[in-house]
Amino acid sequence: MRRVPLFAVALAALALSAVHWLGLLVGGIAVGLLARTWPRALAGGAAFGLLAWVAFLVVLWNVARLGAYWQSGQLLYVSLGTPIVLGTLGALSHAFRPASLGAPSTTGERRA
Repeated sequence: MRRVPLFAVALAALALSAVHWLGLLVGGIAVGLLARTWPRALAGGAAFGLLAWVAFLVVLWNVARLGAYWQSGQLLYVSLGTPIVLGTLGALSHAFRPASLGAPSTTGERRA
């Protein structure tokens, strides 16, 4: 049930991240809010960042600059780490989920 909104939000955030780096953070936030558990939220945020990096590789391949990118050294590592870290950081928003999305109860009661 959550796959369609997750796909739509990830696609929109990926388009936003093509324009500005804050799109990576927005994508992580969206994935974190839609995840059911902490581990899924963090893994989803990291996966979103990895997806954004792969999309960047496709753009580089399209303009025939991928070979130079592989030899760029530190630029390669920073450009790989940045989307993964920002996606995971955004996924920490899982802690701020509203109760309507299935957030755990603060009173200790179990929900059906």
